[in-house]
Amino acid sequence: MKTTNLIGRISLVALMGGSILASAAQAQDTIQVGIVSVNYNSPSVQVQTDAAIAAAEALGWEVELFDGQGDQVATNNAAIAFIDRGFDAIINTASANPQMTAVIAYAKEAGIPFVSTFSGLVPGITADIGSNNTADGVIAATELVGRIGGVGHVIKMNWTVLPALAERDAGFHAVMSQFPGITITEIELKVPGQVDDAYNQMTNLMLANDDIVAVWAGWDEPGTAAARAIEQAGMSDKIFVVSMDGTQEALSLIRGEGPYELTVAYDVERMGVTAVEVTAAALKGNMPGTQLLTLRPCLITEDTAPPEGQPIDFENCELFSGEMQ
Repeated sequence: MKTTNLIGRISLVALMGGSILASAAQAQDTIQVGIVSVNYNSPSVQVQTDAAIAAAEALGWEVELFDGQGDQVATNNAAIAFIDRGFDAIINTASANPQMTAVIAYAKEAGIPFVSTFSGLVPGITADIGSNNTADGVIAATELVGRIGGVGHVIKMNWTVLPALAERDAGFHAVMSQFPGITITEIELKVPGQVDDAYNQMTNLMLANDDIVAVWAGWDEPGTAAARAIEQAGMSDKIFVVSMDGTQEALSLIRGEGPYELTVAYDVERMGVTAVEVTAAALKGNMPGTQLLTLRPCLITEDTAPPEGQPIDFENCELFSGEMQ
């Protein structure tokens, strides 16, 4: 597996007349797939990306990964370069598809699959693999509301540029709209830099507000940072955190005595593998029946967190707290 690093502005070449059939890729000895990720170093993104790389290489494919390091323009440019070089497919891991419409159109014109994970539904994609993020946002928010009795000051931290996170945001607001006794402070985080931003924002919020009871974070990275800030301030007995992802750091904090209450966990490894499976089928002309493929999440609390070093059992886990009693 090679890692490329292309930085620069997008310069679209003239679109080729006529579409290259995806099935033509099968005539080649080796399939070449370009994997792009705007933020590869984010823990859950890294897991799904590495799983996709391993699955593709197990099929004998040649894989090149581009890590955008937070630069969406560079990520788009790299994907276009893969297409120009004659790659057979593009897999996008957690880079916002609405910001990649030119790339998606170019892949469609070239007749190659464009498969993504946690990146949103945009016309022209082959499929996006993820979860029902709106429902997940509802679940995390509902669990939060139940723990505060529908009253109190709640901090929401998120980055709504990524469609998956925007959908979770919508789920959060759907729940909160029913509870007038809840006051909400909304924080739109900086990405890259979300960990430091969440920690600093939480620290400042606690200094300015003595009535905060809970934090809803759009994903685990800011959730863990907020939890660290709460612990540092000695407020673990007054403020708790809920989020979504299921990273190892979040699971470790949930097992402990600190403020991290729960996370809605995703089988991100399976998402990466599924992205490759969908790509392989599309290269053979077998398109998925839906462009949104969702996988089952799990609700992880102190009681349901797997022992240290063991994976989450996504086949047998629960998603609703009432089922855990």
